[in-house]
Amino acid sequence: MKKNRENDQMPINGTDEVEILARLSERVEKAVAVIGELRRERDTLKTRLAATEAKLQEQQGTSERLSTLEEDYERLRKERGEIRNRIETMLGNLEALDAGEEG
Repeated sequence: MKKNRENDQMPINGTDEVEILARLSERVEKAVAVIGELRRERDTLKTRLAATEAKLQEQQGTSERLSTLEEDYERLRKERGEIRNRIETMLGNLEALDAGEEG
């Protein structure tokens, strides 16, 4: 085949042109399919991310509530110990009064 001197390329006959367009069309269709699949994957991942973030926020709230409950438990445990000590002291004083009256 002779080269076309104007653009220094080999001339393309009608059959070659059809074949090139068919291959190009096939590649474009594959690219469109890949883009569609990537978009679906992106949407799925966005949905999963949103769900994961919601769970994380819920867990952080639960963690904060648990921390508060642990603090409350510790405070109440100390108060109970203080109350027990006061009652024991009062009982000891009452017993000492009873012993003093009897003796």
